[in-house]
Amino acid sequence: MSESDEKDELVGAARLIDALFSRDEPEPALRVPVEPEAEPPPVIIDAAAPAEPTQPAETSDDLTWEKVQEQEEAPLPTEALEVDADALAAALDRFLATPPIERDGQAREIREMAIALRDANALDPLANAVERLVLEASDDEASLALADLMVTAGVASRFAAWLGLERDEDRRARLMQVCRSIGLEMAIAISDALSDTTDRFARRTLMEAMINIGSTGMVVIEQMIEDRRWFVVRNGLAILGEVGGDQAVEVITSSLAHTDARVRKEALLALAKVGGEDAGMLVYGMLEDSDPEVRLAAAMAVGALKVERALKPLIQLLEDEDDADVTVGILHALGQLGDPGAVNTIEKHAVGSFFSRPPAGVRIAAYRALSNIGTPHARQLVDQACEDKDDEVKGAVREILGRR
Repeated sequence: MSESDEKDELVGAARLIDALFSRDEPEPALRVPVEPEAEPPPVIIDAAAPAEPTQPAETSDDLTWEKVQEQEEAPLPTEALEVDADALAAALDRFLATPPIERDGQAREIREMAIALRDANALDPLANAVERLVLEASDDEASLALADLMVTAGVASRFAAWLGLERDEDRRARLMQVCRSIGLEMAIAISDALSDTTDRFARRTLMEAMINIGSTGMVVIEQMIEDRRWFVVRNGLAILGEVGGDQAVEVITSSLAHTDARVRKEALLALAKVGGEDAGMLVYGMLEDSDPEVRLAAAMAVGALKVERALKPLIQLLEDEDDADVTVGILHALGQLGDPGAVNTIEKHAVGSFFSRPPAGVRIAAYRALSNIGTPHARQLVDQACEDKDDEVKGAVREILGRR
């Protein structure tokens, strides 16, 4: 080996030893302020520190991640825990078996359960509890207060649904009693159910329940009559006719101008039930309505209310009317008025003429009216009809007179 080669080998070895045993420390990382628009500086990781778990990307503008110390979840308060429906039923058993004077503690327990069930929107157990409290302890104010606490819009709607479907008469009567006890909230639920049902039986049952609630539901009845849907207005009028009240005539009046004839007809029937001088004047003004069904209702109403001033208009209508059903209604109204001045006009519809006779239904209605008026000539006409050639007329007249 030459002298130059040995020298180069010694220099290389020295450099290797120097690289192996170098102890230079890394420069400490500096925090450099970053302008909002600048790119973030590279993160310098200390190899001696434990690695942080990788975190999912943040969606906010602040990308700084902080480790939060884990905490044990606090237990839910007792009121927020789910309540077993069977537990409420058992609590009610104890409550109803205890004398009223000793029920305070049990009432508090039931109240807490009821609140939890309300929060959970558990409708069936609440409805069952309300029914029991009303039917089994209806004379106890504390029991009724508990029942009232359990009633929500959903619970009332559940009763309305049950009532509309129930065919058992005894069960239906019990539900009616519960509905009457619930009051206004129940009236709202029934109104909603009536607007949705297409079942006639359900409609009759729900309307009966609303009538049983009475004046408590008056605000709901008025809202029904102000509704834009004709069938809702009709239902409200039918209910108001049964419930009545000092303001009933005033509430009904606007419906006489309704564009739907079915509503006008129901308004007249309601006025006939409510009664009073003002009602009589209103129905009198509807005798010449363009719709035959409305004219029929008006005729029936003036007869039921015995509107004496309606005699001449009714006689004129009887002579001009072509609709057989309306004619029957007018004859019935004239019979209710009982004025002898109508006998001659009624006779034409009872006997007819040599060339033609009215339908049997019209003739029977005429003889019934003559029997109600009861003048000698009217009675004579009725007696003669007992031997009428038309068997249907003869049988009906004999029944009117109580003969066989």
